[in-house]
Amino acid sequence: MIKKVTDYIILCWEGVRKGNESAFSDLFKLYYSDIYHYGISIVNHPDLVKDTIQDVFSRLWEKRASIGEARNPKAYLLTSFRRKLFLNKEDYSFETTDDIIRDAAQNKFSFEPSDFLETNELSEQFRHSLLQALNSLSARQQEIIILRFYHQLRYGEIAQIMSVNEQTVRNLMHRIIEKLRNKIDPALKDEIGKIGHLDPYPLLSGWGNKII
Repeated sequence: MIKKVTDYIILCWEGVRKGNESAFSDLFKLYYSDIYHYGISIVNHPDLVKDTIQDVFSRLWEKRASIGEARNPKAYLLTSFRRKLFLNKEDYSFETTDDIIRDAAQNKFSFEPSDFLETNELSEQFRHSLLQALNSLSARQQEIIILRFYHQLRYGEIAQIMSVNEQTVRNLMHRIIEKLRNKIDPALKDEIGKIGHLDPYPLLSGWGNKII
């Protein structure tokens, strides 16, 4: 099933490169939800995120003749989106009121219980404790968790998106796992050991499509 989806995505990407409007529309529909929620996790400003997604896909279509093959179109799009989001954020600051900017800053992204995959491997108490631990992470650490577990991206792809080298991402992930271990309720020590085995297996559900 996963292979069929991947093949279809690559087919859409190749269609875009050849100027196929239907393939472009399908690619947009496939990734809009995932990109939107990724953007909201970085900047909690829906209009800014939506405008940026439109910018990214508009440019993709304009430059379709010159874009190359993509091993992972999602990684390509998230890289372009993140870069454009921060550029647009600077411009948006001059066009929005202080109240809107203040509200966006206060409504910090947080993980929700519904973000977890349904699994019998983790108890309800452990999931609750893990949720609190995840929400104690810094914005950068949460972003790595999202890219790795929600989007199931490789370390090299995450490094490209975040404009750092791959070893930096690996080191950060190691520190994140250790921090999560230390934040989990000690009473759940029998399950804490599972934290080290979560990576690279999917823990959290994807926004657009369930991982399993």
